[in-house]
Amino acid sequence: MGWLDGTHPFPKGAVDTRLIKRIKFLARKPVELYRGYHLCELCTAPPDIEKTFMPHNDRIIDPNCAWARWANERRSNGEVRVRLGNVTFAAPVLIAHYIEEHGYLPPSDFLAAIEATAC
Repeated sequence: MGWLDGTHPFPKGAVDTRLIKRIKFLARKPVELYRGYHLCELCTAPPDIEKTFMPHNDRIIDPNCAWARWANERRSNGEVRVRLGNVTFAAPVLIAHYIEEHGYLPPSDFLAAIEATAC
C-alpha cells in the first residue's frame, strides 16, 4: 500500500509526527531493493530548475546539478515492511514523503503496525 501516482485519488489526513519519524527510521534500511530508482509522480519539477549532463556524456545527469539535488529528495528504491498480527504491510520508501508533502493518510492498521514496531 502507499504506491501513489498522479492519476488515482488517495486518502488525505494528518499523521502523528512520531509515526512519521518511525517511518523515516525504517526507511533508512529498506528491503526489496530495486535496480533503479522511482521518482515521486506527484511532484512537478520547478520550471526554473536546470538539468545538466556530465561533460562528454549527454546521457548521464550531473549529480551536482540543481535538478539532481531536487530529485534526490523525491526518489526511492525499496520498501518499508512492518507486521501487525498475521499481516505484513509493505510500503514504498517514499511513504514519508507522500505523507509530509502530499498529505497522504495511510490505512490505520499500517499506522498501528508502525506504532507497534520497535525502532
